[in-house]
Amino acid sequence: MSVRIIQSKCGLFLTCLLGQIMLFAAPVQAGVEGKSYTVSINSSLGDNFTACFEFNTNGTLRFLGQNATYTTSNGNTQATWKAVTPPSALVSIALNGQVIGDFVSAPAISGSGMNSNGTTFTLNGTLLSRPTCPPQPISPSNLQFGRSRDNPLLK
Repeated sequence: MSVRIIQSKCGLFLTCLLGQIMLFAAPVQAGVEGKSYTVSINSSLGDNFTACFEFNTNGTLRFLGQNATYTTSNGNTQATWKAVTPPSALVSIALNGQVIGDFVSAPAISGSGMNSNGTTFTLNGTLLSRPTCPPQPISPSNLQFGRSRDNPLLK
């Protein structure tokens, strides 16, 4: 009986060891849920600007005074996301992208977008160390990226 106990302890040890090897050997797809990114945006109108994209865990994406609903999918080779602002907005925005990196810490995102005026955008972002965007002090330069027509995403 003592032999069986030793065998079961060895079996348990080998099972745990094999499970850990399998866990670390296969890449884990990353998602954007609950993460924030500093994103460089290039517009077809020639505007180049930076925004903070905050992907909340409830399916809401916040950026430059806008709120969008986003969805994600994890394919065989990469995680993707899509977002759209509400149709009641003055100018609607649709964005889509992918997570760059195979592990949970996913260091970057990239993507593209278009607004209802026909302006197109390319996006490249890097992961922030915190899950929310840093607070922005209220100033005239920050107000331009709110809901006004001065927001480069709404042109």
